Amino acid sequence: MSQMTICLLIFLFMAVAFFTNKIPMCFTSMIVLLLLVFTGCVDGKEAIATFGSSTVITLVSMYIVAAGLSRTQMIKKISGTLLKVTNGSFTKILATYIIATCILGQFVPSLVATFAMVTPLVLNVCDQMHISPTKMIFPIAVAVGVSFVIIPIGPYAADYVMYNGYLESYGWTQTAFTIWTDTPALFINGVITALVCIFVLPKFLPDEPEIQTEALNRRKKADPEPLSPIREFLGYGVFIAVIIGLMVGLPSWQVSMVGAVVLVATGVLTADEAIDNMGMDTILLYVGVVVLGNALSATGAADMLGGAFASLLGHTSNRYLIGAAFYVAAFIMTSVLYNRAVTMVLYPLAIMTCVTMGVDPRGPMILCSIASMSSLITPMATAIVPMAMTTGGYSSKTVFKVGLIPAVVRGIVSTLVVMTMFPI
Repeated sequence: MSQMTICLLIFLFMAVAFFTNKIPMCFTSMIVLLLLVFTGCVDGKEAIATFGSSTVITLVSMYIVAAGLSRTQMIKKISGTLLKVTNGSFTKILATYIIATCILGQFVPSLVATFAMVTPLVLNVCDQMHISPTKMIFPIAVAVGVSFVIIPIGPYAADYVMYNGYLESYGWTQTAFTIWTDTPALFINGVITALVCIFVLPKFLPDEPEIQTEALNRRKKADPEPLSPIREFLGYGVFIAVIIGLMVGLPSWQVSMVGAVVLVATGVLTADEAIDNMGMDTILLYVGVVVLGNALSATGAADMLGGAFASLLGHTSNRYLIGAAFYVAAFIMTSVLYNRAVTMVLYPLAIMTCVTMGVDPRGPMILCSIASMSSLITPMATAIVPMAMTTGGYSSKTVFKVGLIPAVVRGIVSTLVVMTMFPI
């Protein structure tokens, strides 16, 4: 039996285990990691090294930084003010956080950091409204994931240079990207996604958590004593400093770790409080699915999957079918591989396919990018999915079902807009 087959079988096991939820997801993820190591699909040292990746360090550190902010009175004050301004309207409050998340996402070069920044505010306002966070957390996660880059003012404003490098490397010189090339499509998608998050997704989310997690159990504990004025200031001062550091492009793991260390060293959080807020269930879930994604890529499953969907194009010349095929291919691949890896695989494939057909590859490239940020139906797509699952207490079934809604809407809108902008 080939390693590719073994990896696919392990992936099938993980999918079934996640959907049946007989074993806690974080431990299922560790079983998957062990199976991959024992069967030789991944090297043991490489698997262990994932625990020390920059993303894991950022995850742990941002959880601690967010916990430091939660220890202050600022969260309660902001939530109280928002409740007064909106007259306690769930829709208005969710809309406020969705818009704030989309704006923040333009400046902070980290999905994990953006989600961790907004989550404490959402959880606190849910407590004050006496509603379950399940109605708000996933829409916020979708807003973070798919509205990450809408207008070219943030850290990815120069990505068009990379796109042009791909075009030149694979033999296309007739057209090129500018800094504003994909802005209309991204902006339209951002607006529509925000509306879906506000008015549609909450109707399909459960009223109460479906699974109990470490994050949910922490929220049931009694509120600790208020901080001293100096530590109160440090609680939100460190948080703001971390945001600024991320915005100016400093390494996310370094900025967030410094913030976490300062909070504990100054007594804003005790060592026990910091450890309790590390989100280890999320970390274990994340590490396992990342190792599996790497194994699928290394064994050739990614290339096989991409080639299979690219072959669906056949000899069609319909611009919308071509665009839709690349969107679907990128969306499905991102469901089993992390989004950045998918775009690195599909950009060359899109360009080579379009060069062969003699058509402009910019549209398919943009659709690959949008699709990779739209796949939020499995915890393998992006780190914010396991974060949302553990914070909101969602089952895999709910994430899959509700995650398809914005994905389908964005797929239709993106294909129509992008392939109209870049006709074949």
